[in-house]
Amino acid sequence: MTLYHHMTLYLKYRPQTIEEIDITSVRTTLSNILKSGNIPHAFLFAGPRGTGKTSLARILAKTINCEDHKVQPCNKCQNCISITNGNNIDVIEMDAASNRGIDDIRLLRDAVKLSPANSKAKIYIIDECHMLTTEASNALLKTLEEPPVHVYFILATTNPEKLIETIKSRATLVQFTKATSREIKRSLERIIKSEKLIIKSEDIDKIIKIAKGSFRDAVKALEQYSSDSSFLNEDLEADSSELVLSIIKKDIVKSLEIIKKSTNIENLTDELLDKLHQILIETQDNSIIPLIEFILTSKEMVKYSPIEELPLEVALIKWVKLPQA
Repeated sequence: MTLYHHMTLYLKYRPQTIEEIDITSVRTTLSNILKSGNIPHAFLFAGPRGTGKTSLARILAKTINCEDHKVQPCNKCQNCISITNGNNIDVIEMDAASNRGIDDIRLLRDAVKLSPANSKAKIYIIDECHMLTTEASNALLKTLEEPPVHVYFILATTNPEKLIETIKSRATLVQFTKATSREIKRSLERIIKSEKLIIKSEDIDKIIKIAKGSFRDAVKALEQYSSDSSFLNEDLEADSSELVLSIIKKDIVKSLEIIKKSTNIENLTDELLDKLHQILIETQDNSIIPLIEFILTSKEMVKYSPIEELPLEVALIKWVKLPQA
């Protein structure tokens, strides 16, 4: 079983109100917008994975449609409950990575003309919106320019620089950043208290380090700790240093051995990238740029791989097989 097999705590403790959002700047920005009473019809949530973009999109959808008419969702009315449960037909979540073409957006443009079925407004949450094709982006732009009064768009992306400028200019940007140690600790302590977990303060610090600014990874690690605290004893620093040496030597056998014995592939990969980044900055050796690119691609492919370590193994084999410069 891998470190990130479980998702139970992360789903159970997803923020349900603005006040539960742990990134201070995001919490403040959204609170001020909602208090103003002037809610934009298009938002762009931009920032790293695992920082709460989708959670906040759902909270915003609840706030707009809440029957209690406050700046925080009541989480008691039918609209709030159905959005929390993911069965409100007026809140449509779309993954642009798999629905990225012009035909998908044309269907969306036709659908937005229809009035909400049960709620005050229709909310479209488009995740990884940077994956839309240029044609699809331009088609979406036409709707963003003149949205129906009953429609709101929440675009979420980890790569805002890949969006066309005209879409960015039509949406209100909410910038997410990697969470600080204090913000992650705030999130973890809420769960630890509620679950009545017993955990040493130094182990909390280790989990915060593992999370690298991601709430999602922090909660996953906490859940792993609750069933097997020994994984915190794995020396990722030493493993990644040893892996860098074997990679530079193009010793693929040794490299694959290190990967095989790791119980935390995602964080081993992040540690590896940190070290390669340091080498690149210090030496400006452009020969390792393809290696970094291979590893970055492997991180994207993990979500599609049934074997967690396979993308990283493929990346390193590609690197070793590159012809000598």
